[in-house]
Amino acid sequence: MTNQRKNIFQIPTTDFSFKKIFGTEQNKRFLIRFLNCFVSKYTGEIVDVTYLPTEYYGMVDTEKKAVFDLLCKDAEDRKFIIEMQKAPQPDYAERSIFYLSRAISASLKRGQLDYQILPSYSVNILDFNLQEYRKKDQFFHAVFLKDQNNEILTQKVGIFFIKLCNFAARQSDLTEEMRNWLNVLKNMPDMDESDYDKQPAFFQELLDECRISKLTAMEKDNYQKSVLEYEDVKRAVEYARETAAKVFFEKGMEKGLEEGREEALLQTAKNFLAKGISVNDVSEATGLSIDRVRALLDR
Repeated sequence: MTNQRKNIFQIPTTDFSFKKIFGTEQNKRFLIRFLNCFVSKYTGEIVDVTYLPTEYYGMVDTEKKAVFDLLCKDAEDRKFIIEMQKAPQPDYAERSIFYLSRAISASLKRGQLDYQILPSYSVNILDFNLQEYRKKDQFFHAVFLKDQNNEILTQKVGIFFIKLCNFAARQSDLTEEMRNWLNVLKNMPDMDESDYDKQPAFFQELLDECRISKLTAMEKDNYQKSVLEYEDVKRAVEYARETAAKVFFEKGMEKGLEEGREEALLQTAKNFLAKGISVNDVSEATGLSIDRVRALLDR
């Protein structure tokens, strides 16, 4: 069953819907409750949040810029980066570290003599399994700096991975509210009114906010554009996988897998550029660097 047939609720993992649910002042109660459900055990309770600018530049022009999906701070000045990632991306874990580092460095003021950093956390909602955890059937990972005795150096810095693809995992610390969040975020596009009636009151509020019928004409246009981008990303990933697998089978060696994957990603990037999709979006969809994608424009 697909959202196109039922046409009741949005796809919450699209950029438009994700930011409408979690990134707007009128809906910030959803973000606060989500953060309290998954990470307050490690960070402390979040009472309120203030949204912050999402673009952070390096200290010099040559340093890479970081653009977050959402960035906010709570009443205790704890910073939270919230990222939604729909498709696998090479070195995603390392990217999370880079983004968090940029948020931390931005909290230190020029001329400040001490290094009392503000607590900063990266919360990553993923619709795929990280390469680093591919053998673990878990929906949630909390990552902190630890020593050889597994003792945490500081709880001011942490990275959280919430994996929708493993929402059915029977992890020991999975609460009923966590299960509700994972179920709604994963299955919302396929839900109908009977599914709505089964939800607790809070999640009915969330679903009501995501009704396609509630969107204005402009919002509906923006949502449909976001859905098309979302579907393009899904098709790109599937095409890359299928092509890579075919080349691997034909060549019968591991080298063939890597070559096939590279060829598939490059061809997919060319196809996206031909459709007028931006260089940044093509880079995100394929995992190719921005410079590599730009080079394709000259061919």
